[in-house]
Amino acid sequence: MKKETDKFEVLEEKVTQLVEAYASLSTEKNALGKKLAQKEMEIQGLTEKVAQLSEEREVARERVEGLLNRLDHLISSRDMVSRG
Repeated sequence: MKKETDKFEVLEEKVTQLVEAYASLSTEKNALGKKLAQKEMEIQGLTEKVAQLSEEREVARERVEGLLNRLDHLISSRDMVSRG
């Protein structure tokens, strides 16, 4: 009878370990889920920031091109007046 009691104690210990491991993994999973959600929000914010900066860069590029074109026209006009 003692042998069977020992087997039940071993089984009970293993089940207890399994339950503890499950609880630990469940807690870790929840923590990782929260961390993942935070990182996804961070990625979304950074993606929006990159889009905004790209738009600003495009506007700046267009303005610089416009200024360069105006300078080219001024230089061309000045050269024509000088020659004329």
